[in-house]
Amino acid sequence: LAGEPGGPPTKTGPSLGDYSGGLVAAFALVVGVHAARRDGVGMDCDVSLFDTALGMVGYPATWWLHSQYETTRTRHSAHPSLVPFGNFATSDGWIVVACPKEKFWIRLTEALGRPDLVDNPKTATFDARRENADLVADLERAFSDDTTENWLDRLTEHGVPCAPINSLSSALADPQVAARGLVVDVEHPRFGTIPEVISPVRVGDQPPARMPAPAYGADTEGVLRDVAGYDASWIAQLAADHVIGLAADGTADGGVE
Repeated sequence: LAGEPGGPPTKTGPSLGDYSGGLVAAFALVVGVHAARRDGVGMDCDVSLFDTALGMVGYPATWWLHSQYETTRTRHSAHPSLVPFGNFATSDGWIVVACPKEKFWIRLTEALGRPDLVDNPKTATFDARRENADLVADLERAFSDDTTENWLDRLTEHGVPCAPINSLSSALADPQVAARGLVVDVEHPRFGTIPEVISPVRVGDQPPARMPAPAYGADTEGVLRDVAGYDASWIAQLAADHVIGLAADGTADGGVE
């Protein structure tokens, strides 16, 4: 689904299937624990990366299953059905502009100084705009005439959903990162003070602890003893059977031989 029309298949930047698989696993565990507390019966949580990836396809899969409508790739990552809704080059960068509702389209015509587009039969409705290939070309020419900063100011003033398309460094420097406290300093036993992006999961009033991830197997013995209820002899037997490893000090380190 990703990539320019006629171009090769294109992957997303981050490994979204893996990340989303972790979120699905976490959600499945929460549901399982809740159900077990309610019903007194435990259960397996079956999590598949393939299942997760297919679930992320979302409405394009629904379109195909219901009416055999196959989504095609769109120029500059545009929305498959809403026009305009995509990436546009400015004179010095890129912005994304979204008009998912009619009111946003009207506001965009005002920002562009093109009131003639509101009543034009070729651009007056969602269906007409989707079928009018010349419209996107006209918008691309308009946006290329000014800078990203100026367009964002103008579009924001008119209430048009828009944003700069960031590089990684500019995304991390976005004011919202500081406002939300998304990057924090963490003390690491090996690397000293290092900056890290925090988890987006926020619940309750207490701020989450800021600490590095545990060393490999650091919590194995504690989980087996305090959560699973295994005694010292059973943990030692697991180590003897090479189910877990033992660190040099004799504690379980989670190693698998």
